[in-house]
Amino acid sequence: LRRKRDRPRGKRLSPKKKDDLIEAIGNEARLEALKRTSLLDSPPEEAFDRLTRLATAVLRVPVALVSLVDGDRQFFKSQSGLSEPLATSRQTPLTHSFCKHAVGSREPLVVGDARRHPVVQRNPAISELGVIAYAGIPLITSEGHALGAFCVVDGQPHDWTDEELGILRVLAQSTMSEIDLRRMASELRA
Repeated sequence: LRRKRDRPRGKRLSPKKKDDLIEAIGNEARLEALKRTSLLDSPPEEAFDRLTRLATAVLRVPVALVSLVDGDRQFFKSQSGLSEPLATSRQTPLTHSFCKHAVGSREPLVVGDARRHPVVQRNPAISELGVIAYAGIPLITSEGHALGAFCVVDGQPHDWTDEELGILRVLAQSTMSEIDLRRMASELRA
């Protein structure tokens, strides 16, 4: 039996919460942990691409991303389903990022209809990129730093089920395992 996930209710981000989000994203320890992965601006890799392709197939959504959130942008380490020119550029400014909320709060962000969601309803990605539904699980290191998010996007409203979110959590854990393996291999080589 698949239960529908309740849509989050609430108001837009207050100035205090926006400041907290900006502070969390710009946290030096978090940015240093991200830098140590050596994944920013790196080419696509099959291990990550396999996970995003699996997400689109299993969850039946058009787009899946492994998104890393830098201080001022969102970089896509892997993507499945993005259209041009975004697929080639592999990044967006933070103003277009839904993932920044998952990174800043270190909590999943589940949006069934972004046009009505208080946190993201004014995000330019809704009109410019057609992002209507979003579900993102933060990628958190063992030290507690959120590097980015494993997320899926739909161009139409989507009531995310507990089962779908469970699958997304497993994919995020698999992504963090790949990141940890690369970090450990790099440390061993050094």
